[in-house]
Amino acid sequence: MRLGTKQVLVCLAVLILAMPVLARTHKDSWTVGMLPTIGGTQGKAGTYQLNADDAKKELTVLQNGKVVATVPGQWVKLPKKVDYTQVQTDSGKVTQVQFEGSDQAFQPQ
Repeated sequence: MRLGTKQVLVCLAVLILAMPVLARTHKDSWTVGMLPTIGGTQGKAGTYQLNADDAKKELTVLQNGKVVATVPGQWVKLPKKVDYTQVQTDSGKVTQVQFEGSDQAFQPQ
């Protein structure tokens, strides 16, 4: 059985449209008492919403529903899935965000 060009194109279109469905969106809150720096943006102490998408190479940081920063970066593979969201810092600068239930971590540039 040979597939026609139309059938192959339809299959490819379905696969391309399904790809965003496979990407997972990570969302979690982060409360800090210090002044954090993320992606070069100086924040204030308080609670932030961290949003990231597996398919994108950026992290969106919101405070009180307003975008504080959109930070470019990269996803790195972790040895195993983490049990809870962790924000790692070094001298007040965010170096990595690990999201609960994921084996990937976001590293801001």
